[in-house]
Amino acid sequence: MRCTRFPAAATPARLLRATRQALLAVLAFVVGGLTCAASAQPRDYFYFLGYGMVQVVDGQTDTIIADIPMQGFVREVDLSPDRRHLYVATSRHIIHKLDLDSHRIVSTIDLNRDGWEYFMYGFAVDPDGKTAWGALMSRSAKDGEPVIGKPVVAQFDLADGRILRSVEVPWGVGHLVRVKGGQLWAVGQDLFKIDTNGEQPRIVQTHPMFDKGMNILPFWEYPWENGDEMVAAYYTATAMGLLRIDQTSGEVREQVFKGDPAMAYSVILSPDRKTGYAVMDEISVLDMDKRVVTKSVPLVEGTSYGVNISSDGSKLYVGAGGSTLTVYDAKSLRPLKVLHMATDGMDVRRITR
Repeated sequence: MRCTRFPAAATPARLLRATRQALLAVLAFVVGGLTCAASAQPRDYFYFLGYGMVQVVDGQTDTIIADIPMQGFVREVDLSPDRRHLYVATSRHIIHKLDLDSHRIVSTIDLNRDGWEYFMYGFAVDPDGKTAWGALMSRSAKDGEPVIGKPVVAQFDLADGRILRSVEVPWGVGHLVRVKGGQLWAVGQDLFKIDTNGEQPRIVQTHPMFDKGMNILPFWEYPWENGDEMVAAYYTATAMGLLRIDQTSGEVREQVFKGDPAMAYSVILSPDRKTGYAVMDEISVLDMDKRVVTKSVPLVEGTSYGVNISSDGSKLYVGAGGSTLTVYDAKSLRPLKVLHMATDGMDVRRITR
């Protein structure tokens, strides 16, 4: 009778060791895959718009990760269509192109030229990614006398600042809202819808506000954070409301809130759009369905212009006006952290990448 000897590699002890090694390899692969998947998840970055500087805050650690110096005081920003660049308008006439990967300014243009000074109140990047629109006032001099240009909404080249075409608008336009299909809403004492598709832009519709007694300061609104919608507080003699402009459909809505008004420079919506958060001297919580203020607490760092929210809705970022950015728990409104910034600020914006 012959006895068969197992090969050394097939002994029970070796089989057990091999099995353990295989399991460890599988576990390492799975954990590594989960780690890669976690690191690939979108991440929030908050941009504090200051004086001569933009600072970047990592929304995961709530720490400052970049200081980006630039010429001028920051007033307005807009994203490039591919979301790779942030255009930062400063000193009402300078536009910086900020690379979002390197956090560096890659180009700068100046609208002032040919003896004219321009003052931009309202800025929107065109869907072509090569041009932008601005609500401009201008001044020059002739024979030692001042010359005041007519207020216009103008399209200009983002490569060199040349004004390409324009349409005259009433005095007081302070903000532009880009709408899908080549339309713009210019926000002034009234709303003016501008069609940009023809050879020359033209006003095609007026939505009245002044005759309704609506007062609005639309310098702080968050279209991409608010789901491609402008949301701004307005006031009448008797109530506070929200003016909402859908960037996809162009629809304009006025939502009047009940009870005592919440005083607000800016309003951000929760991801489910059921709750709003308004800030000025307080954080006020808005029930968007019932149109009432449900809670208000004083801001720990005082009057602030800007408010933004994490993409999961768990944290609020309140700042600008002063030189602090305060992180709040969105549910309890308890302050979690105060960041001391390099300068006073104008606003805080969120980009999720």
